[in-house]
Amino acid sequence: MRIQSFLISLIILSFIVSCKKEYERPDHFAVDLFKNERNEQKKRVLSAEEAVEKSLLVIKSDKTQLISSPKINNKTIFIYKIDDGKIIKGSKDSMFFPVRVISDQGLKINQGKKDSVIIYLIAPQSYKLLIKDFDVKYQILPSAPIL
Repeated sequence: MRIQSFLISLIILSFIVSCKKEYERPDHFAVDLFKNERNEQKKRVLSAEEAVEKSLLVIKSDKTQLISSPKINNKTIFIYKIDDGKIIKGSKDSMFFPVRVISDQGLKINQGKKDSVIIYLIAPQSYKLLIKDFDVKYQILPSAPIL
């Protein structure tokens, strides 16, 4: 009798332990919506010659000022106004200033010094609403050298 009750309790105990299910996270169902943002690698900075080839317009200006720097998805976007400058490369010989440009990176502009900055510009490719709101004409070439 004792052996039977011992065997029955042993069977019940082994059944309870074997049926215990732990939660396992189903990784094969996971979809990474932010894969591109997490795996952003440092982009190679173009040389000056490569940047001139890829750009639509190149301006050398000492009258550049930051108008706004809104944040979109924890990423700061810079909007600059170029009041005057010399066209180094362009399809047109003349251009109407001031020109507003949008950029993902900040330019090294010192308010105290009047150093000129070479800006490589392309047609705007992103941030359609900001382009419309701020009347932006060009976008600074991504991965262009900041000179």
